Amino acid sequence: MGLLEKVKFAAWDDAGAVVDLIKKWLPSECKTEKDYEESLYLFLHSELGAVQITKQFGHGRIKADLAVGKKVILELKHKLDSTAKLQRLIGQLEGYRELEKTVIVLLTGKTDPNLLKELQERLEEMNHRNFNPIATLGSYKQFLLVEK
Repeated sequence: MGLLEKVKFAAWDDAGAVVDLIKKWLPSECKTEKDYEESLYLFLHSELGAVQITKQFGHGRIKADLAVGKKVILELKHKLDSTAKLQRLIGQLEGYRELEKTVIVLLTGKTDPNLLKELQERLEEMNHRNFNPIATLGSYKQFLLVEK
């Protein structure tokens, strides 16, 4: 990670820095969600150096796939192809709402287009419910979506 990315992560846009890194990440030979999680974990460690990356981050009854630093958690979903998987994901995301962290939902593999649309709508609703223009200057979104 270059100096600019380190400053960006530490100073003001840690979620944006993670999203930028995910876009640069080139997973290879990944077949399962766990393969993608391990690949991303190793990549983020190599790119973020001193920033703590935690697998299976737990907080109470909540457990996310990865935590990056103190403000970002990642939830990976591979092959989002059934309503049951979508409903489980939405339930997980609702649990994350109580945390004061940005949640990046990372979709890998083939995603059903209708389920993707429904997920986008739900994330928009969840972000709207969390909107607080005084505390966040009107730009904060707790839930971000990245497709890989």
